Amino acid sequence: MSVFVRVLFFIGWLLPYASYAQDDVVYDQYTLQASAEGEVVNDLMMVHLQVQHEDRDAKALAEKVNRDMAWALEELKAFNQVDSETRNYSTHPKYEQNRVVGWRSSQTLVIQGAEFEELKDALQVLQSKLQIQRMQFQPRDETRKKVEDELIQRALDNFKHRAQIVQQSMNASGYRVMQININTGDRVGRVRMEAQAATMSRSMETAPAVEAGQSKVTVNISGQIQLQ
Repeated sequence: MSVFVRVLFFIGWLLPYASYAQDDVVYDQYTLQASAEGEVVNDLMMVHLQVQHEDRDAKALAEKVNRDMAWALEELKAFNQVDSETRNYSTHPKYEQNRVVGWRSSQTLVIQGAEFEELKDALQVLQSKLQIQRMQFQPRDETRKKVEDELIQRALDNFKHRAQIVQQSMNASGYRVMQININTGDRVGRVRMEAQAATMSRSMETAPAVEAGQSKVTVNISGQIQLQ
């Protein structure tokens, strides 16, 4: 086979693939973005409290912390709508002139619930032996998801509106959606109260005033359309 014939054969072999590659080129595609934002009520209250003691004897120190935490958990049994969880037991040495002179131990108790008045009553009891470290508010999962579902519909409507603008501006007869990405996020409006800043002592007899507020929830949509 001559060189000329071989070249023609090679070009003929490539032609179907070249045609296939041209068929794969997609025209008249546009990338669009749309969003919707709303507010959701912070209907979940979460409070971090802490038991903390110091002692020269490590065993006696552990007994003090355990005793106070056991007391707190027992007191919480009277509050049916308050959930509780213990966290972060820690012990650290105290130094003087580069030698250990004692120990400091602490443990965190987290309580949460949707019944704020009952939570405040529980705090009023617990503050006799525990210190409030911080307080925060956020939406419950079911509350946030309900708002998110409504915002998704609004964001999709905004996306379709923008797609129609593109279609009309480009004098196209229609369009089809090639791809859609839906992302949700929230900016929780938290209220924090640090124990040191608020000077909360163990002798406090009243629960702190609370205002839950609201959080911002945003749904972002991005996608591609192809004009027809």
